[in-house]
Amino acid sequence: MALGLNYESATGGDIIPVCKYNAKAGRWARVDRENNTNEEVDITRTFKAVFDLENVQTGWISFVAGQAPDFDVVTYPDTHPQRTAPTANHKSGVRILVKLGKECGGDVREIASVSKAFLRGMDELHDAYLAGVKANPGKLPVVIMSDTIPIVSEGKGQKSTNYCPKLEIVQWAPRPVDLEAQPRPAASAGRPANTPPSTGSTKATPPANTADDDEFG
Repeated sequence: MALGLNYESATGGDIIPVCKYNAKAGRWARVDRENNTNEEVDITRTFKAVFDLENVQTGWISFVAGQAPDFDVVTYPDTHPQRTAPTANHKSGVRILVKLGKECGGDVREIASVSKAFLRGMDELHDAYLAGVKANPGKLPVVIMSDTIPIVSEGKGQKSTNYCPKLEIVQWAPRPVDLEAQPRPAASAGRPANTPPSTGSTKATPPANTADDDEFG
């Protein structure tokens, strides 16, 4: 595994708005904060973004309802000094900044997740990034979700399905000027508390490949 992520087993700084992947439904949404409320805007069909895989972070992340998320992460490929979770609520996860395409918002967002299905997709994306980065010096990958892959889990007499995103690099582009390559604080001030993850059971319709070579320069 390129990122060393375990998906087989069970404040301060500038505010960065959130983009999130719902593995139960296989859908993308951006979370917009308006009038002290959070509005989720589905961007699945138009999802395209520059992923700052040069500065992707891995480690331990805790999402607890009613509390700000807690990050204990390092920038890959640094080795995290703490090999065990800080608390029972911390799970193996990933955090990354992306620059959304024009059709799905056009701004810089933070993605953070401990979903095993999502981590699997990110690990495969990172492998593709490593395979192509040397041929594209000074550039970052432009990524779409070309498909979703169902992952069925069984336990305690129940069966559940999550959807792993098939994240595909469709082009390489210079780093957008607003996608700054700099360390981020451990806590994400941009992720509102009291916001449980969305749920759903409808499989996402894969978006069409709408890569525009001129959009990201």
